Amino acid sequence: MASAGQPGMYSMKKIVGMGLIFFVAAGSSVFPLWLTPTDTQAEIVPAETTRFLAVAHRPINTDSLSGQLITAGKVGRVHEVYFHEGQHVRQGQVLLKVLERLPSVQQQQLQARLQRQQQALSALEGRTPAAQLLAARQQLADTRRQLAHCVPMFSFVYVTAPADGIITRPTAAPGDALSTHTPVATLTQPLPADTTLLLTSVE
Repeated sequence: MASAGQPGMYSMKKIVGMGLIFFVAAGSSVFPLWLTPTDTQAEIVPAETTRFLAVAHRPINTDSLSGQLITAGKVGRVHEVYFHEGQHVRQGQVLLKVLERLPSVQQQQLQARLQRQQQALSALEGRTPAAQLLAARQQLADTRRQLAHCVPMFSFVYVTAPADGIITRPTAAPGDALSTHTPVATLTQPLPADTTLLLTSVE
């Protein structure tokens, strides 16, 4: 009876052993895949985070922002323009080259003489004989004619950016006559990207 039971026990052990081997083999192939996340899982980004990323990096439309008006601050004629719409400029950067008209030394002297003659004529009127008054008026007219024929001096002056920013709505062009209050462009400081919502969504 002992010899008859041994083959049955041997067969049972053999079946159990083969089952254990199959279980270990199957487990060794499944476990690493279960432990390590797949590439698809690693690339998943929440939809809300993606939306906020897009908002944070969206280009800013400078047309919707108020800007600082740049005035010439000079009197003259635009000779050259060194900026264009949408250009980023730095504080102190040259924007315009302006041809400025200046009085020459002769013009300054004649202007001073003209002022003296006008004052003298005002003092003579009503109390001076007609001949003397006529001579004073003739001198005044001669000074004015000389002043009109004087050749002025010219020099170049420059209009610079008052601050960092982006040029919008330029209004100056070569040949334009400028006064001190003539607007030449608008300078806009764009707002920084708003990352508040992005940080909140990540947390």
